Formats: sequence, C-alpha cells, structure tokens
Amino acid sequence: MKHVYKLIIILPMFFSSNSSSAQNDSSSKKSFFKVNVNYLSDAVYFGRKDSSTVPYLRSSITYNDKSGFYIAAGMALLVSANEPARIDLFNIDAGYDFSINKLDAGIYASRFFYSNASYAVGSELKGLLGVYLGYNLGPVTLNAGGDLLFSTNTDFSTNLGLSHAFESGEENNKWTIAPTAQVNAGTQYFNEAYYEFRKFTFPTAASNSGSGNGKGKGRGHSNSSNSGGGTTTTVKTVTFYDKNKFTILDYEFSLPVNYDAKRWGLYALPTVAVPTNAASYAIDNAIQKESLSNSFFIEIGAYVKL
Repeated sequence: MKHVYKLIIILPMFFSSNSSSAQNDSSSKKSFFKVNVNYLSDAVYFGRKDSSTVPYLRSSITYNDKSGFYIAAGMALLVSANEPARIDLFNIDAGYDFSINKLDAGIYASRFFYSNASYAVGSELKGLLGVYLGYNLGPVTLNAGGDLLFSTNTDFSTNLGLSHAFESGEENNKWTIAPTAQVNAGTQYFNEAYYEFRKFTFPTAASNSGSGNGKGKGRGHSNSSNSGGGTTTTVKTVTFYDKNKFTILDYEFSLPVNYDAKRWGLYALPTVAVPTNAASYAIDNAIQKESLSNSFFIEIGAYVKL
C-alpha cells in the first residue's frame, strides 16, 4: 500500500479518520468498506485552538471503490471532562485518489454539520474542496495541497511538507513510521467567524468592518452573567482584522506510526503545531492580539476493512 500523509489538520479531512494514511487504499484494486474509530486529544486547527481543550472520540465508515473513488460519513463525540458528552460534528466526505509512477494525487470535498454548542476553532466551517499531491523524490516525499474553506466567506489555504516513510515487514503485516514536517498558509475568514460566533461567552455583533453577517450568538460556555439573582445580557461589537491576508499560519511536525494487517490496522499520529502570525481583533474598539501558543496533540485509532 502506498502512503500519502495528508496533514491538513482538519481538521478538515481528519474527520474522515484517515489522517495517518491516504484514502487511496484502492491501490489493492479491490473495493471495500472501512470502519474507523479514533481518539483526538484536542481539535487544533492551523495551530489555533480554543481556551478549553476539545477532545473527540470519532468514528467513520468509508466505501473505497477500486477505481479510486471513495465516500465517507463520520461523527465526532465531545468527551471533555468539563462538558457533558455530546455529538459535536457530523461530516460527509468524498474524493478520488490516483497514482502515476512516483506521483500520488487526489481531489476531495467535505460537508460539515457542527453542533450549535461547539466551540472548536473550525466550528463555523460548512465545507471544503481541495486537492493534494505527493511526489516520491527518493530520500523524501514532497507533499503539497490546496483547499477552499467555506464559512461566512471563502478561505484559501495551502500546505507544503516533506516526509520519509520507514517500513518494516511484509504486505499485510507491516509497520510504517513517517517523520513529517509541514507548513500551512492561508486566509482567516474561518477564524473571524469563530471569534464572532463561537469564542466569547457574551453575545456579539459584527462591526461594519467585520464580515457584515449580523449578530453573533455568543456560543461559548455561557451567554449571560448573573448578579444579585438577575440576568444581564451585554452585546459587544467584535471586529476581526487580517482575515483576508494570506499568511503562514503554522508549522507542524508529526510522527505518524501505522500497523497494517490484511483486514485491520492501528495507527497513532502525534503532532506538534507551532502557530505564527497572530491576528488582531477588537472588542468594542479595544484592539487586542490573538493569543497563540504551541500545541501537542495526538490521534490514536484503529480500523477494520470489510
């Protein structure tokens, strides 16, 4: 099996639960179903994260056609110690993967259905459309990709990375470890939508220089404050700057580890994300800088082929 390490943190494709290996299992030239279950310690998106950890227990089922086409459906259950368990996300994915000599490539699309209570950074995303390329240069594999991300507006993101796969064992009984380094760049309308609609505990309204989408819903952990037995609601104006500026968003260093048997497999994907280029925003005209910090998170999972 060829491995293409598509580290679009996605969050976006990561909800298909195939972060550690490409969808192109169709290289076996047989059609099959794959059932996948995994745990993600924190939903970090382009190095951005909520002030509260967002851990998920995720499951998906994928139909891989021998032609290279696949379609998948999945869900993510929030399993935070500080929140009641809830289904935070449903997603539907489809794509097509192919290989030509040393080149692996594909196109994919996803549709996301987030809970109104979700406070993950990517929770205002409605969907995405993307492409990826992986070319084996011998000592390393060069990986690149591009995505259109749809929220209140359309973002464009790109990624560029290098990886090298070390393999041990035979087909259907193989261990693979692939140190990977990647840089992600793009615009930040998704982040603006998160700040306006999800991040804060108070109701918000977009300013004229914001997205122009009207009132935010203050979907943080609480929408109101209690004082002396009464409830007081204060609407504040949020302005997010730099949303349309194309910049490097983060650097990611990961160590995917896979074990692939004939009908099942195990994998782990530890990742360190180093965010950069903090955006500016204002609450009632008081300008602030986005708070960024390095993150370590891990995805651990198993799959069965049917």
